Amino acid sequence: MKTIRYIFANTLLLSLLMLALPSSSAFAETVYSLRGTVELDDLSEMVPNRRSMAVDGGIDVNYEDQPPVIPHNIDKTRITLHENSCLSCHSKENQKITNAVRPPKSHYRTREGNKISQISTGRYFCTQCHVPQAYTKPLVKNDFTN
Repeated sequence: MKTIRYIFANTLLLSLLMLALPSSSAFAETVYSLRGTVELDDLSEMVPNRRSMAVDGGIDVNYEDQPPVIPHNIDKTRITLHENSCLSCHSKENQKITNAVRPPKSHYRTREGNKISQISTGRYFCTQCHVPQAYTKPLVKNDFTN
């Protein structure tokens, strides 16, 4: 019985010590944010709405399997549970009329790889992967090369 109490007491003491260590100021480091010095609870300056790039023919991808960048403004694009206005141009049915890029075959497959006639629910919210480009200065230095 003494052994069990001894093990329990040591485990409790060690647990409390482990909880106290990470919060110790000795281990704290300064975290820098793109928000600047604005506290999380404070309101920051509103980011100005940047003019989107419109590029005929699209924008080249930088690496294999990169989701293509949206080469047009999407300010009025609606993607909700019941509506996806991207598909008014980019669906199988409409892309021939609008001359828009058709989503690849992978967007018409289930997770198991079965073919389906509509965009897969996992690919329905386009802006999870595809983003528009805007005329802005980079937030951080980037020297990525393909």
